[in-house]
Amino acid sequence: MSDTDAQALRALTLATRTAVAILGPGDQAREVAQEVAIRVLERRTQLRDPDKFDAWVHRIALRETFRAQRGTRRRRAAEATLDDTALELPAPATDHAGQLDAAAASRLALQRLGERERMAMVLRYVHDLPDSQIAAVLDCRRGTVNSLISRARTRLRAMPDLERLTTAGEPR
Repeated sequence: MSDTDAQALRALTLATRTAVAILGPGDQAREVAQEVAIRVLERRTQLRDPDKFDAWVHRIALRETFRAQRGTRRRRAAEATLDDTALELPAPATDHAGQLDAAAASRLALQRLGERERMAMVLRYVHDLPDSQIAAVLDCRRGTVNSLISRARTRLRAMPDLERLTTAGEPR
């Protein structure tokens, strides 16, 4: 496998994990992941430090995924009628017992966070990155990463319907 093929595969893998975590499984997540892989291949010569490839791909994947998510919200809002509830966040999926599906609840929770908080949470809990790598992706200090994660967890704890998600794992 050539270096270019390996980079494309790595970019597609990272982008897919990010897109599915935020958008859910489906065509939109696959399209975003493919767009990210194409963008990475087209612009790989612009990357000055090859050691920062993953951070660079994460940044592109997060931006493209959030852009797609905003576009979906705008389309839904435009299609909604005045008495329609489509302007609200989508209802999370439930299983047979009526409990929140964890993946759907996670996506719902992420939609309620600020963009940088969402990025930090996805990088930590989906990609399992340490604070130093999250800081590199977000171009900030490690202390800022800790603040973003802490703030996001506090906001999640304030959401009673998502309480079990915030107690599932302890911060590192």
